[in-house]
Amino acid sequence: MEIGLGAFIKFANATPRARPRLARQIAEQARSDYDPATDFWRPMRQAINRDRRTTRDGEALRQLALAAPERRRPSFEEISDRWGGVASRWSGAGHVASHSARIDVGGLQVRVNPLFSEQWANGHAESAYVWFNKEELHHATLEGVRHLLTRDGHETHLEPVFIDARRALAVPAAPIDGIDTWLEDLGSDFRRLAA
Repeated sequence: MEIGLGAFIKFANATPRARPRLARQIAEQARSDYDPATDFWRPMRQAINRDRRTTRDGEALRQLALAAPERRRPSFEEISDRWGGVASRWSGAGHVASHSARIDVGGLQVRVNPLFSEQWANGHAESAYVWFNKEELHHATLEGVRHLLTRDGHETHLEPVFIDARRALAVPAAPIDGIDTWLEDLGSDFRRLAA
């Protein structure tokens, strides 16, 4: 089975009691056809991509928030308001292409798809993996994601950076000692609970 990084993060961040129900929901969604109309964050991802490829001033996010349906407006406004605190990280860099990859976690394939990638004149390049959701990540979940992004499977010439957009947090991926077992157990648990 294959799930996206965001779904894996939700599962990892959930309480053990909530994980069985969440695993079934995620698995059901993974097995069904993608429907852009039900993808809450798709317009925001598109706005960020437009911003990174063009003006780089956050205007695409502001315009999206202003035009958003009532249900999405508060979340889109919050991301738009905080985006400048994150986007400044890539001042002086330029957009470069990147590709999705898959990382095996306890027999579960986790699809990691950078929202965008940037490169500076000195050759240093980063891929941004963005978390938009309201739930603040537990310390162990954040450390697990940072470590997961260092595993084989993604483009080696791009340094992964994890972004929690609501908290304007951007942290580079980093190997964390002793967390592989926790990640492998999560992947195995997801597969067992989703079956």
